[in-house]
Amino acid sequence: MNYKTNVAFDLVYDNPDEKKIEDKGYYMLSLNHISNLINLDKKICEKQLCFSNYSWTFFKPKERNCDLNFKGSKNKYITLYFNDEWLQRNLAQNNLFTEGGLNDFISSDEAYIAWPLNENADVIKNFSHFDKVMNLNGESSSIDFLQLKFSTINLIFDFFKLCKEQKIIETHSPIDYDDKFSINRVENYLTNHLFDKFPGIDILAEKFKISESKLKSEFKQFFGKPIYKYFQEKQMELAKELIIENRLLIKEIAYKFNYENTSKFTAAFKKCHGILPSDLQKQELNIAD
Repeated sequence: MNYKTNVAFDLVYDNPDEKKIEDKGYYMLSLNHISNLINLDKKICEKQLCFSNYSWTFFKPKERNCDLNFKGSKNKYITLYFNDEWLQRNLAQNNLFTEGGLNDFISSDEAYIAWPLNENADVIKNFSHFDKVMNLNGESSSIDFLQLKFSTINLIFDFFKLCKEQKIIETHSPIDYDDKFSINRVENYLTNHLFDKFPGIDILAEKFKISESKLKSEFKQFFGKPIYKYFQEKQMELAKELIIENRLLIKEIAYKFNYENTSKFTAAFKKCHGILPSDLQKQELNIAD
């Protein structure tokens, strides 16, 4: 999905009284890639930059699911739907399903699971893999449905394994419907104000009408990192692109990010990327030559 304007959407369900057959709804398991466009002056960076966030979501049938998408975002989802009968017959009896705590989730009052992923997680390779398996580029004359089924089952078990390894069911805390909008708006605000100083939890909480405690806990739950660390890492991602573009001196970049001096910026950059900005600049110049 490519969004040309800000879009918020909500699930809408058929009225069961109007249906001739009983529909108990579908579970929805989705691997998500949310890529938000960052607004930058072309004098600073010619390249259009997008920041990516990856996550799993798993919703029970007929549970309310909202989403907020911002102009310029390019999002991709691999979403699987299955009813309770299929789940009980094919998944619930598997040891990994139980070991991952999914049986406890199914029997609980919780409506959904939303879990952030590191951008280096192996499961992210599924996006390019499913492009090929589903023949989205039209390279094959037809879709190999046996391979598609095999890949789909593997994807489901990737989620089960993650639930077991990271004890997701034990540590996950669902975010209120209205708060999900606020958390998304906070993240979008921060990534479009990376040249500003971090405004502070209290200022953000007041601006987006959410309590400070909720902002801190739910932002970390939703994006996998404390809010200030997330902001600083996005600053360093942008700084890396500016160095690669080679349009600004390192001291100018440090100044733009409001660092008191170049050495403090250099330390923050190396902590994030494992390389000094000056060494990265040299590497890029050598590649250009």
